[in-house]
Amino acid sequence: MRTETHATVVSAVTVSWLAAIAAQGSALVLSAIGQGLGAVAGGCGWIGVTIPLDRQVWALVNQPVLNFSSLPGAGGYWLGSIVLPMVAAIFLLTLRPKNPTLAGQLALVQMVWWAILIAGAWLPLLDPVDGHLARWLLLHELAPSLVWLAPAAAAVMAAFTSFRLLELARRSRSDLSRTARVATVVVHLVVPVSGWIGVVWIVGGAVPWRPLLGLAVPVTAALVFAWLRFPPPYPRPLQGLSSRAVAALLTAVVLAASTLWLAGRPLADGRVSGVVWGVAGSFNNIRAWIEPWSPADLKNEND
Repeated sequence: MRTETHATVVSAVTVSWLAAIAAQGSALVLSAIGQGLGAVAGGCGWIGVTIPLDRQVWALVNQPVLNFSSLPGAGGYWLGSIVLPMVAAIFLLTLRPKNPTLAGQLALVQMVWWAILIAGAWLPLLDPVDGHLARWLLLHELAPSLVWLAPAAAAVMAAFTSFRLLELARRSRSDLSRTARVATVVVHLVVPVSGWIGVVWIVGGAVPWRPLLGLAVPVTAALVFAWLRFPPPYPRPLQGLSSRAVAALLTAVVLAASTLWLAGRPLADGRVSGVVWGVAGSFNNIRAWIEPWSPADLKNEND
């Protein structure tokens, strides 16, 4: 007889939502890291980062030449913010730990979900002029509409994410009905998306329609999969929830919120904060709306 905690009880949903909040911040950071690593591979010096909720994230770099962004070596600079989170999501989906916990698996689902949403459906459509994928298409004289391939790819991965979540739900309830499957996806995945949109609206005002439509693509794919498919139960027994897991997730939430506040909080006159750990050179990519600061600034203020 199975006594495992079901994925839709209040405690499990609470853990899942905490994991979602932490995963949102982590996905933004991972996108910025992806661009930074791509820039370094192209010969840039990585000097900082800005991670706003309502704008394109940027790895702040010193470029080797003025026209670096149009050179072939800039491919990783423009596409790294999409590629790294997507690759990370694929890797996480393949993980099958020997002694899994329900909290750990729900956190994994949220990390995958937000990696594909942020990198594939949100950021590529947030800025049609200066967005990473949009600029890459423009520089290569490709159709701007190809930017929608990113949410299409996210939709494919969203189906696998829905599959993993429903596997967990079936561990303790094998007779999961079609309505229950859809409700599980709504509670764990769609509700946090609504919360994300609400927070972005509070921070930056009206949310553009393009990223909203972008989010709708993988969300719809996850719901359609839940409606059509009935995956088998997760193959390994799941250890129950624990106070240690909740404490770890709360810590992750605090760290994510602190990082976003330091490196992406909205400022006066439509500007956004950024963190720098290097000196900006003559050829840098720091946009006019970014107000960078360094840890040394805090030290100087305290002296």
